[in-house]
Amino acid sequence: MPSGGRRARPAACPLSSGPGCGVAFWVVPHSLTFGVFPLGLAGSPDGVASGAPDDFGQIASAIQYLQGDGPPLLPRMYVIWTGAASTGSVLAQVQELAGIPWDLVLCYRDPAGDVASWAGFAAEVVRGFGQQLAAVQVTGEADLTGIPDAADGAFPRAGEAMVRGVLAAAAAKRESGATAAIGFAVTPEVNPAGSVFWPAVARLGGPEFAAAVDYAGLDMYPDVFGPPLTLDQLDGAVDWLLRSFREEVLPIAGIGPGTPIRICENGWPTGPGRSPEQQADVLETIVRAVHARREELNVTHWELFTLRDADSSNDGLFHQFGVLRDDYSPKPAFERLRGLFRELR
Repeated sequence: MPSGGRRARPAACPLSSGPGCGVAFWVVPHSLTFGVFPLGLAGSPDGVASGAPDDFGQIASAIQYLQGDGPPLLPRMYVIWTGAASTGSVLAQVQELAGIPWDLVLCYRDPAGDVASWAGFAAEVVRGFGQQLAAVQVTGEADLTGIPDAADGAFPRAGEAMVRGVLAAAAAKRESGATAAIGFAVTPEVNPAGSVFWPAVARLGGPEFAAAVDYAGLDMYPDVFGPPLTLDQLDGAVDWLLRSFREEVLPIAGIGPGTPIRICENGWPTGPGRSPEQQADVLETIVRAVHARREELNVTHWELFTLRDADSSNDGLFHQFGVLRDDYSPKPAFERLRGLFRELR
């Protein structure tokens, strides 16, 4: 067993029942791994929210300060594949990122729905860079339709791209000896019993897909998307989001409790009616709620979206997700998270 971890047992999963319940124990770290998307960008229904150019010196200093003297924060990055013709240029982008152990998201944005070429691309990333990357996330929110600048589900055959891409990436990992964790990330399923997406994943991937997944990612934004919540309702909301994902959604695809959950995106934007002080309180409440359930529900990561505002002068919901303003001056949440990371790691 790796140092710094302990074995946990499924809390409500007898070994003789349910998908994945043949796994009696798994290794759970004593603390979460924390990560951050460092750029001033956000996808939205109205296009990409952006602003002043990113200052990479400021980014490096901010991340160094935010992580303090604890373990390094996991840096998150996205690359966008738009079809077979983009494979070479996107691989060149990944090459430029080499040298940092990114949590790299491969976004599937092909209007033609060329899943075979996509799967080949995912495999190439793992073969070429899987020893350097910390993780390769295959598709981002393939379940979310209608927002092409933010979610892969707006593109044809996105669910199939998630399944075939994970299978291809996992095969490349086995063949090449890569070490990057292979997974996916989706949005919360409001009605698991009525889901169309997850039964389709089960049909497409079967047990092979469940076995190929190193982690299952959840992008969650309580009190941003969905009903408004008071601060004292957030803990219960996080509990429902994590528990429904673990106990109702993932079992549909045969993914059992031994497969870790990662919170791949979480944030809370400031703006009109959403003060910087509230942001600090909300993020602290959510981080503590996730941390409190990490052993029972096998949650290993929490990643912030995002470090810096896209445009602090724009009152749009997607422009002020940062814990830094667009001039890299800190909001209260920046110092609050630094203290949390120090306390909880």
